[in-house]
Amino acid sequence: MIRKMLLFSLVIIVVSSCFLRREYKTSSFTYNSGGQSGTIPLKVPWGYSKKEMKDTAGISLETFYYPNGAILYSAYLSDTTYEIQSFDSALHQPQIHRLGGLVYKGQDEKELFYREIRQGHLRFGYRSVPGRLEFVFDSSTNYASLQKH
Repeated sequence: MIRKMLLFSLVIIVVSSCFLRREYKTSSFTYNSGGQSGTIPLKVPWGYSKKEMKDTAGISLETFYYPNGAILYSAYLSDTTYEIQSFDSALHQPQIHRLGGLVYKGQDEKELFYREIRQGHLRFGYRSVPGRLEFVFDSSTNYASLQKH
């Protein structure tokens, strides 16, 4: 009897694990800084279509688009005055990131979340994220910002 229960439990665990899926897919962001190539590992929420852009002005942008309208991005900007998301400094006071840089976060008029971490020439952010997915996108941008650059 114990043997049957053990076997049954093992079968249940194996079968159920086949249907589990991680919330994130592993990806990477590659950029060029002064002739040197850099790569940052990313953890990206599933369900996206990806677009990469590199231009001669030194901007590398990797954007992940989601069916619900959410957008996740990683960028390297040679000109740090260029803004991917602009923030009204009268309304948004940035937080200091623990590894240096600034963190902007808020909600738009549709109550969708946006966030951007600015660390030197690098940007990690998202916009148009519903509240139920905020922690997933926060985790993704946190992961990227905590990597060694």
